[in-house]
Amino acid sequence: MRVTITFHGPFRVATGRGRPGIDAAVDPDELLPASSLKGLMRDSAERLLPGAKGLADAVFGTARHPSAWAWEGASFPDPPPRIRVRAQVSLDEETGAAKHGHLLYGEEVWARAAEFTVYRHTRLPRVAGPELGESDHLTVLACAAAGVHALGGGRRRGLGWVTCTPREPAVDPELIDRILLLAAHWRDHA
Repeated sequence: MRVTITFHGPFRVATGRGRPGIDAAVDPDELLPASSLKGLMRDSAERLLPGAKGLADAVFGTARHPSAWAWEGASFPDPPPRIRVRAQVSLDEETGAAKHGHLLYGEEVWARAAEFTVYRHTRLPRVAGPELGESDHLTVLACAAAGVHALGGGRRRGLGWVTCTPREPAVDPELIDRILLLAAHWRDHA
């Protein structure tokens, strides 16, 4: 399954390690890693499937039963993304002034679009609950991808707003009906 990400502003998936002059650095070789994409999609699936957590576990895997699916990190078509530095301050709630020692320099990525792929790398696992076929898995994956609207850090500060558009299967009224039936079926067996 291929997913296109359209960016509505800059984003930051920080490495967790700074470098001289930068507090929140990005990895220029892996701006949007596979692990982040999988985590975003899993979170989206769990929000879309309340009461049917077992369905999300069946598709995304658990510690005891790994997922049959693998994620690739995002690739960026032309024009290439640009990395810029943004300064942020923390404000004192009482005075409204900047707090002493609370200046952060963080990198942010400006891009128009990116793409990533989710592919099956092993056979589908047998899990407790209703039997799931590949089309059921793809339904959950496509709807989960479409449910991602923000990524990375700083989302409350305007970073990371996106639209994710899966292809094959495309999210249309038929696919939405299908995921609603799958979720209801799993809730009935919970």
